[in-house]
Amino acid sequence: MQPGRIAPGALPEKIEKREPRLLIPEKKFRTEGKEGAIRVSFDDIDLLKVLNMEPVPENATKMFPDWLSGLNGKRIRIRGYMFPTLSQKGITYFQLVRDNEICCFGRTPKIYDRISTVLKKGEVTDYIQGRPFDVIGTLRIDPIYIDGEWLQLYLLEDAVVIDEK
Repeated sequence: MQPGRIAPGALPEKIEKREPRLLIPEKKFRTEGKEGAIRVSFDDIDLLKVLNMEPVPENATKMFPDWLSGLNGKRIRIRGYMFPTLSQKGITYFQLVRDNEICCFGRTPKIYDRISTVLKKGEVTDYIQGRPFDVIGTLRIDPIYIDGEWLQLYLLEDAVVIDEK
């Protein structure tokens, strides 16, 4: 399976198509912690909430408001869940997802409900099951859309897991 791909061909049977329009024209963020990372939530990058997008078209990033595009290249801190990985230990790459209803018995994640996460060189983590945690990293708006299918929209690189149990 390619990085960023979660459930090949698993699309909901009926998608209510919406006309994209800007719903949140302005957004302010706060910095947090000694890292000075910008606190972002999955709601902030949710294209249904921000741009009324359903489904997400290939040219979605061209419609991003300035405040969302402005997060590209910024150090952010975001809270989410680890999508199940093939390994339990020594993980350097994973999908950070909005909630834990996504896996196994829940819904297929929307492209904006997951962030491909690559840990900082030399960093590793163990699989964190069923509970939220923070990740700090550099956010990239890095769309990968192939053959009508979204593989990736957001990438968090040079990331560190903040697991404060």
